[in-house]
Amino acid sequence: MAELTDSLNQLLEGHADQISQRIDADEGQTRQAIQSAVPALLAALSADAERGDGLKQAIAQDHDGSIIDQLAEYLDGSAQLNPRTTNGSGILDHALGDRQEPMAQALSAKSGLDMSTIMRLLPLLAPIVMGMLGKRGKSSGGGGGTGGFSFDDIGDLLNREKQDARSKNPDIGDILDSFGKGSGAGSKSGGGIGDVLGGLFGDRGDR
Repeated sequence: MAELTDSLNQLLEGHADQISQRIDADEGQTRQAIQSAVPALLAALSADAERGDGLKQAIAQDHDGSIIDQLAEYLDGSAQLNPRTTNGSGILDHALGDRQEPMAQALSAKSGLDMSTIMRLLPLLAPIVMGMLGKRGKSSGGGGGTGGFSFDDIGDLLNREKQDARSKNPDIGDILDSFGKGSGAGSKSGGGIGDVLGGLFGDRGDR
């Protein structure tokens, strides 16, 4: 079972009206888009987790789960959070690169929202997804336990989430499958998402 995906979707379901207002979209279509966008974003992050420690470092440094605790405030723009925690565009640029448009097209087709609206939704959701990873890892001390997971297991966790999402969302299966070992997903230069995310989430101190 895709517990992380289900937890995120359940959480966001309670804020769908706020999200739809934020992106100026129909609430029903927004709900449908969220249901597909969450597993798609997790699939993109799974590729980085397969390649190195960049994702784990990013979560440890900038995504401690505080955004989940302040979700309503984040969505209305009043949260007091580190700008790096809420930098959805930066997360997407490095996790998806030039695959943002194909993903947005697939999500648009599934939800009925137009491309420009999906491109407003994705950077809004990306920090929430990262925050949930941080919160779940933090809740277990980063070492596994009830309701949490070991950061060392994050690759396996995200791969399981991706496989479950594919079975539930066959119409975005191609997008989900494009993020995996050897896919080079998210790379604008062909170096692979691990290289790109390693630069963003690894040694750079000026993020």
